[in-house]
Amino acid sequence: MSVTFNGKSGEVDGDGWNLMDTDNRSKYRCRPQISVCWIGAAVVCLVLLLTMIMVAQNTSAISHWDTKFEKLIYEISKSRDDLRDERDQLKIQCSNLTKEMESLQSQYNTLAASRDKLQEDIDMLTHNRTDKPCNHGWIKFNNKCYYVSPNGVTKTWENSRKDCREKGADLVIITTKEEQDFVSGRNGVSWIGLHRGESEDEWKWVDGTGLVDHGFWQKDEPNNSDGEEDCVEVSSAAMAWNDVPCKRKFSWVCED
Repeated sequence: MSVTFNGKSGEVDGDGWNLMDTDNRSKYRCRPQISVCWIGAAVVCLVLLLTMIMVAQNTSAISHWDTKFEKLIYEISKSRDDLRDERDQLKIQCSNLTKEMESLQSQYNTLAASRDKLQEDIDMLTHNRTDKPCNHGWIKFNNKCYYVSPNGVTKTWENSRKDCREKGADLVIITTKEEQDFVSGRNGVSWIGLHRGESEDEWKWVDGTGLVDHGFWQKDEPNNSDGEEDCVEVSSAAMAWNDVPCKRKFSWVCED
């Protein structure tokens, strides 16, 4: 193949290339200043794009945090309101309790007044009783009436109590030293209204009350020596109590 090169025109004849000359090619070469400008513009756009992305992300994060803060504020506000409601309920309950306490105090005052009035009535009845004479055959002592069985007449503890109850009274209940001395001096040995309760160490009066303090026992009494000493007698010799079997027969003293 033959190639003819024309240096001026840059053409290649025949089967070769037809190239522009050097001057013409220089017109279409990229200028460095224009390339730099385009690169700068691209960088600026990229920075703007990244900035927009970051702003969008920050905006989304801020929106997310705003939502969380709003929820937190709502919960705090709700808790505050609930506490206020609870406080108001407690105030109402406190007020109701105060009113109830005042009502109870008023009731107590009323009951106390009634109690005092009953005590006055009891005192008056007691006073009136002191003026009441004892029945025929009864002995008056310290504003009480006593019946002493006839000398030489004896009964068991149960039958002695039966006799007292038929007279509208009961076996004597001794509560004072003066009464003890009075009863002890009536007969040789007399039944009184004291008997053993459910246990060996329990003593009860005929009215169901228990023995107060030590009582007026003889020395080393009560001893329940034979295991059946469940009733109590008082003797003029010892001037004190002794537990004996209830089936024994003694005089007795009733108290109205």
